[in-house]
Amino acid sequence: MNDDAASLIGRDWASFLDLLDGAGWETPTRLQGWTVEDLARHVHWGMTLEADALELLAARSAGEAVGPAGEAVRTARGDPLEAPREQIVAALRGARGRLLRALAAAPSDPAALVPMPYGDLPLAFAVQIFVMEAAVHRSDLAHAVGADDRLGPGTHAPAAAVLQAFWPVLAADATAVPPTGTGFLLRGTSVVVEAEYDGVAWAAPTGPHAVVISGEDDEVLLAGYGRVPVEAARVRIDGDVALARRLKEYVPGP
Repeated sequence: MNDDAASLIGRDWASFLDLLDGAGWETPTRLQGWTVEDLARHVHWGMTLEADALELLAARSAGEAVGPAGEAVRTARGDPLEAPREQIVAALRGARGRLLRALAAAPSDPAALVPMPYGDLPLAFAVQIFVMEAAVHRSDLAHAVGADDRLGPGTHAPAAAVLQAFWPVLAADATAVPPTGTGFLLRGTSVVVEAEYDGVAWAAPTGPHAVVISGEDDEVLLAGYGRVPVEAARVRIDGDVALARRLKEYVPGP
């Protein structure tokens, strides 16, 4: 298991809990329609989903939790948090502890397949998703309570890798498609995310980018994840500004 990734995940979820202390449950977040309470309940589900997947992986690796034909007996689902408000923080602390124990017990093979609800993923990539989730949701809460919402040190590369990998998946829920041949390049100080629409799907760029969005890693990634509108982010836009402003119409979520 990647100890550095586990450290990042543990750090950012601990910071989330610290930020939650004293936060108003009804405080709105930058996630449309979500309050701090909604975010906290979602985070509990997410952490328990990740722990569930890792525990199932460990069981599979030990020859357990599979049927006679080798199929999984169950899938990772996560635990919806339906407890009253006064129990949310304790439930989150418990979920964080469970996730960290599951990370510590995970197999060392980075190619081991983690059974996520949307398909099996190599452990090395699944852990990058877990790092991204902790970093971005900690940022969401920090923004809501007026704290520093920059992504934590060490999380920019995983966040960029996840956005790159899931770009076509996110685009499947788009409300609009750009002109054929439109290429986007999100260029931070240390990360790059890029894709081109070929008229059917998003793929690796084959020509010049129609839109280049550049700046500090945090600004570029928070815009890419839809946390900050492109036009409001402290970024430079080269190319078609109108297309740049529609980025999250073409690649919505997550």
